Amino acid sequence: TSGTCFGAIRTYPGFGAEFLAKTNAIKNKHYPIHVDHTLSEEVRCKSDFQWFTKIMACFVEQQFPRAMLKDMLQKSTCRLRAGVVEFLELAHRHEIPVLIFSGGIRDIIDVLLEREGCNFDNISIISNRFKYSADDVMVGAEEPFITASSKLEVAKQNVYFSQVKRDNVLLLGDMLSDLKMSSCAEYAELVSVGFCNQPAKDEDTYLDHFDVVLLENQDFRVINQMLGDIVAPKPELSS
Repeated sequence: TSGTCFGAIRTYPGFGAEFLAKTNAIKNKHYPIHVDHTLSEEVRCKSDFQWFTKIMACFVEQQFPRAMLKDMLQKSTCRLRAGVVEFLELAHRHEIPVLIFSGGIRDIIDVLLEREGCNFDNISIISNRFKYSADDVMVGAEEPFITASSKLEVAKQNVYFSQVKRDNVLLLGDMLSDLKMSSCAEYAELVSVGFCNQPAKDEDTYLDHFDVVLLENQDFRVINQMLGDIVAPKPELSS
């Protein structure tokens, strides 16, 4: 996506400047740790968890109803990358299972997919979900909390990975930790594509770990070409 699920809520005009300043301060403290691959996994995991719990506490204070999520998304910069809708349509057309495994917010992802007309039945989503009161007011998040650094532990506990077995996997991610998800799946071949959003700092590291690296927030054109080539009818060999 362009923008983030958390950003859609943090920047919502209806919550005012004080809320934005408070949540920005939390982000500015923890984001540099989140993207610093020179730090230990333990340090980054601890910081990610603190970031998540602090932000959730701020969200709970706003006491917003579930119905407000559509307006939050509409007024935010949170959008699917160019080409993602075409990717999801192609996967759906060819009955290819798609897993969205995100440290974002499932409630926002659902609204976003619905708005774009691509909430297809071949898509599974593992992400953070809000808890709501009896009158549909957001009161917290369901456990386990999912952050970039906790995805592997969450994957180990999720039934999805024991139910889906594939010959081939196309793994897309923008963090090195996304590569760990594959260790919980059964497959024969895997191609990994990394979105390197800080090329000056991380390009060499990403090239060492991902099969394909896309720089500077690229769209899905390369990925759609890859998937198109995979699903294209193969010419019959003459006898």
